[in-house]
Amino acid sequence: MYKVAICDDDKSYIQNIKAAIYEYRKLRNKIDFYEYCSGEELLQQADILHDLIFMDMQMPGMDGNNTAKRLRETNKEAILVFCTNYAYPTPEAFKVQPFRYIMKDLHNKMLKEEMGDILEEMCKKLKKDYLAVTRDGGLIKVPLKDILYISIIKRGSIIYLDTERGVHKVTCREKLRDLYYKIQEDGFEYAHNSYIVNMSNIIGINKTLIVLKNQIELNISRSKKEQFDKSFSYYLHTEYKRT
Repeated sequence: MYKVAICDDDKSYIQNIKAAIYEYRKLRNKIDFYEYCSGEELLQQADILHDLIFMDMQMPGMDGNNTAKRLRETNKEAILVFCTNYAYPTPEAFKVQPFRYIMKDLHNKMLKEEMGDILEEMCKKLKKDYLAVTRDGGLIKVPLKDILYISIIKRGSIIYLDTERGVHKVTCREKLRDLYYKIQEDGFEYAHNSYIVNMSNIIGINKTLIVLKNQIELNISRSKKEQFDKSFSYYLHTEYKRT
């Protein structure tokens, strides 16, 4: 699910933003909305790590620009959209890297015109870069490119990451099959009932064995071999076409 925050003291404009998003039917059941009426209220929930944030520039208390500065201390990846009735962009505002700057108007013309690009950027950025998973300490985002493989455990999964210091393990609550459905189209496939592999990190393969970065060796089970071979062949073909 995409986590979309709307921070605005005007409740009617919050509904306008939601209505503009609901025009995109494919996303209707894939978004969780978080509504805040002040910057202070949003910052209290900063650990949610929202994916997309619509921020009013003029609010009682902490204004949008100062709220965004504080927010960037913990969430550097969120797509930020400033909304305003009359203020124009300032050099200070661009330090927090807003994706769009929307002027509010009577018929929400600019909001509707820009919404397609905003949502496309959200989907592209999240699909390409990260896998969001739940740990005891809350939600974290794991870079897809660093994942070597993911294995099943009794109450969740273990993600094996390629880091400068070697292999790092991240335990999460999500079931393996649920993670697979999330990242299947990003180059991941079952090599065994108990693990899925990031095909972009394969450095060697034969009939029964996969070698990943860090010289990790994993068996390909008989039951998964045919599908894995098809998926890996398709992956290589599409990657070759991109280059």
